Formats: sequence, structure tokens, C-alpha cells
Amino acid sequence: MTTVSTPQNRTATPSQPPIALVAWGATEAILRHSQAALARIDVTQPQWWALNNIVRAEHGLTREEVRAVAVPYGMDTEVIVHAADALVHRGWLSIGTDGRLTLTEQGREGLATAKDHMARVRAEFLGDITEEEYAAAVSVLQRVTDNLAQTLL
Repeated sequence: MTTVSTPQNRTATPSQPPIALVAWGATEAILRHSQAALARIDVTQPQWWALNNIVRAEHGLTREEVRAVAVPYGMDTEVIVHAADALVHRGWLSIGTDGRLTLTEQGREGLATAKDHMARVRAEFLGDITEEEYAAAVSVLQRVTDNLAQTLL
């Protein structure tokens, strides 16, 4: 069996699963866990994204600005607009005369609850993983992404 030396003096073997398979499995597990935690408080992941993006904007966002928010996981860009619409209906967002969406007091309370849930999700998926190990894993995956982006030039 052939082994390849890695910087930490560990060896990678051909019997290890491909990095894409491991990364995809981690992504799916984290998403399932996150979505389940948010569902317990009747919030969808797109609503979570909408709330976070709108609250970060000093004066809220217009529907067009919401539409321009980068939506991960290959979802259609309209998903976040529909989420914002649902939050308006729910009373978590209001629409000003200028068309800007901002959080209501109810929305701020809901976002605080969601943040608490998501902090627990992060703690659960990290488990005994140290911040250094987490940073290293993220760094490696980002370097893989960057390496592949370079090959497309």
C-alpha cells in the first residue's frame, strides 16, 4: 500500500474516503442539524439568513437588496425574498415607506432565540473539536477550493 506523507507526519492512504465525500457528508449533517434546530422555533434556514442580513444592514434592506444576497447551497436567489416576505407576514419584519425591510421588536426577539439555538448547534457539531482543529479544517478546505479555482484560470 502506498502512503503519502503529510505536514504533521501523518500518512494518508488510498483507503481513506475522498475529501469531497467527507466534506459533503459534513455539510449535509450540519445542514440537517441546523434546520432541525431552527424548525423547533418555527424558523427556516432562509429566514435565518434573511434576518441576519437585514439586521446587519444599518438601515435595513430593500427587496432588491435582499434578492442580491448570496444564497448558499445552490438555492435559488428568490428563496431569501420569499423568506423575508414570510417574516413580514409573521410580524418579524416591517416595510418602511422607503421600502426598506427592518426587524421589528418581535423580529429582534426571534433572532435572539434563533442565535441561541444556532450557538448550541455549533457547540454540538464541534463537540470535542478544538477551535484550532476547526480552524485547520476550514483552512484546508479553503485551500482545496482555492487550488481548484486556480486550475480554472
